[in-house]
Amino acid sequence: MAFSDLHDILVRSESTRQYFMKLPVRVQLTIHRKNEEIKTIEALHQYADLITKR
Repeated sequence: MAFSDLHDILVRSESTRQYFMKLPVRVQLTIHRKNEEIKTIEALHQYADLITKR
């Protein structure tokens, strides 16, 4: 399922919002910078995994 951006994902998917809120704040802020590029829940998870493995 595609969304318009990260904000849309977090508004429309409660489980994804809960996942996002459990991420470290620095990861959340980094992800927010890519708001318009993240259009799927899978993309959000992949990007979060990439950031946390640094």
